[in-house]
Amino acid sequence: MDFSKLRDFMDALCAWRIPGNACEVYYKRRPVFRYASGFANREAGQKMQGNELLYMYSATKPITCAAALTLWERGKFILTDPVKKYLPEWADVQVRYTDSDGTEHLRAPSRDVTVQDLFTMQSGLDYNYNAPALAAAREKYAPACPTREMARAIAAEPLLFDPGARWCYGFSHDILAALVEVIAGEPFGAYVKRTIFDVIGMENTTFGADEKRQAQIAVLYNFSDEKNAIQRDASQKNGFIFGSQYDSGGAGIVSTVSDMAKFTDVMCGRGLVRDGVRILAPTTVDLMRKNHLQTIPASLSEFAGNALRGYGYGLGVRTLVDPAMAGAPSPVGEFGWTGAAGAYMLMDPENELAMFYAHHMTNNQEDFTAPRLRNILYSCLV
Repeated sequence: MDFSKLRDFMDALCAWRIPGNACEVYYKRRPVFRYASGFANREAGQKMQGNELLYMYSATKPITCAAALTLWERGKFILTDPVKKYLPEWADVQVRYTDSDGTEHLRAPSRDVTVQDLFTMQSGLDYNYNAPALAAAREKYAPACPTREMARAIAAEPLLFDPGARWCYGFSHDILAALVEVIAGEPFGAYVKRTIFDVIGMENTTFGADEKRQAQIAVLYNFSDEKNAIQRDASQKNGFIFGSQYDSGGAGIVSTVSDMAKFTDVMCGRGLVRDGVRILAPTTVDLMRKNHLQTIPASLSEFAGNALRGYGYGLGVRTLVDPAMAGAPSPVGEFGWTGAAGAYMLMDPENELAMFYAHHMTNNQEDFTAPRLRNILYSCLV
């Protein structure tokens, strides 16, 4: 194996418009590549080391879905269960629609939102951070904003469409986290720590960050299209972590590249951590990486744009269905996800290959970086 092309690409990204980056690769269940380039803090001249705390944003989602599936394996729910069975506020959800003269109305959905709809982003929820009910709840429950209270607020907003009719990226996995919290009988973050982080050895991974950990998070940057320049994010906060008691299943994890690489390796191993220790059964991981949008053309077309051409969507992950369409050297069933600040995870059980890459910049240039990281990775296996 020769990872010089991957190293060169990471350096080139930092010479282009990425402040700093880090990456780890596992092959045949062992680490084979670790590299960092650029800066964790450009202004202070602090080099990226690869062990920095970073906001993982949506790279949280596959972990949330894996944690939920540990309960599914125990028969605590099935995918076709209505969400209202566990979260009563979902019995009264409404769908917003517009009539021919442009007037908005509300109506009952054509069917209940199911647990599977949450996993597959077909619930009808979007990412309207400033929706009235959610904004009011953030103000009312600050600074804690408990997970269940925020989930109730999200349910108070109308859905964009009937459940299962379309695919829309939104708060579905935050609601899934609330569902896990109710079924498990403990805070979502505590459940994930016990069943995922502690088992894998992700010692530097948490939902959210207390004041001490907040000070240790690498500088968060943003790329300004208007200025064609990298700039410091004004808040230095992940706005999707609503409060100290909000375990955002969609975007709440703070972690390191090394810890997240451990998770990708375990999922590449179809749930096996080490001899005799598992977080999930192989068949569960295989279900997770099946394309669950294949019977609904509208959902698949809405999902598979830009860098996701040739991919479908499974239980919280992209999954490769057409390598030729994707222009991908990876096999059918390669899966993973990304994060708003530049995280990228790839798991390939067939080749026992796993990658976790991250930079820490919103407006993250993902359409450029993600497919190239994938293609270069496979070219290194010589």
